[in-house]
Amino acid sequence: MGKMHTRLDKALDWANKYKNVVFLAVCMVIHLAYMIVFRVLGVSLLAYLNFFSSCFYFYFLFLKRDTSETAMLSSYFEILLFSTLSELALGRDYGFYLYIIGMSATVFYLVPSYKNKRFFYQIIGIVLTLVLEGIVIMTDIGIPYMQEILAPYQPVVYLINIAITATIVMAAAFFYARELEKVWETLRYNMNHDVLTGLYNRRFFEQQIEQIRAQEKSPFVITMLDIDFFKKVNDTYGHEAGDEVLVQVSSCLKAAAGEENLAVRWGGEEFIIYFSNTTADRIYPQMEELRKQIEDMVVEVAGKEIHVTITSGVAIGLPDSNYEKVIHNADEKLYLGKRRGRNQVVV
Repeated sequence: MGKMHTRLDKALDWANKYKNVVFLAVCMVIHLAYMIVFRVLGVSLLAYLNFFSSCFYFYFLFLKRDTSETAMLSSYFEILLFSTLSELALGRDYGFYLYIIGMSATVFYLVPSYKNKRFFYQIIGIVLTLVLEGIVIMTDIGIPYMQEILAPYQPVVYLINIAITATIVMAAAFFYARELEKVWETLRYNMNHDVLTGLYNRRFFEQQIEQIRAQEKSPFVITMLDIDFFKKVNDTYGHEAGDEVLVQVSSCLKAAAGEENLAVRWGGEEFIIYFSNTTADRIYPQMEELRKQIEDMVVEVAGKEIHVTITSGVAIGLPDSNYEKVIHNADEKLYLGKRRGRNQVVV
């Protein structure tokens, strides 16, 4: 079940990523199908109309290879023109005007960069529908021989047009909502995480620690860590190298924290790891192992090998301790380690 869900998500992500290609291809297939149907039934004018529409989409997909928003806008007006001509030829009973209504909704999703202009294009579609239906109702317009040939198939054609229009509108709404959800997920992630390192940020930590301390009544440990001589890394190798050092050190910190604890970028090259329900005696070996891991780590940037070390201070907090005082205590031990020569863990 999990694998099927993952595959479905990947398929939906692919369809959303290549939505313009999918839309153009679907439109071409629909026109080709109608071309064949109308040709078989002997309605040559509508067969030719669908043939030219198919060529329109074939041109964008395979000759020009243009699936930009400009191509989407062109397809919008092609559908408006096709629907208008089909409606004038057959009358209102076949439902070709529904495509105009459907596309007036879908254009909002297909051309997001056009922003306020999308409303203008929607208004064009709505006004066209009202004018077109007014003409069809009041004049009873239509080409008699076409209407006579297609009369036995009128309910089927109408239902097909409803189904196609509804499917396109629902698909556009679904993918638009999915896209918005992913945007919100990204925003939520960026609100709680440091963008460069992927660790939790200070704001999130301060919110979470209040909740955790209110729920848990157990000892905890806060470690404050600092990359030794980090300014020298930036000055010697450049800020890009400094960023890569931060990323790789953060990866080690995240692994050390695990799923149950919080690894936080406190600011600059300073970090915090919060360990819940534990003691300093248990955490010291982990921090010493982390120190050795980073000491042995090689960061390669532009063919250069960079070695860094960390100094950390470890402070214990009791169930009723103020976490800010524990952080201050850990910070004091961190600077004690720096005064003693760096590259060490101070408890």
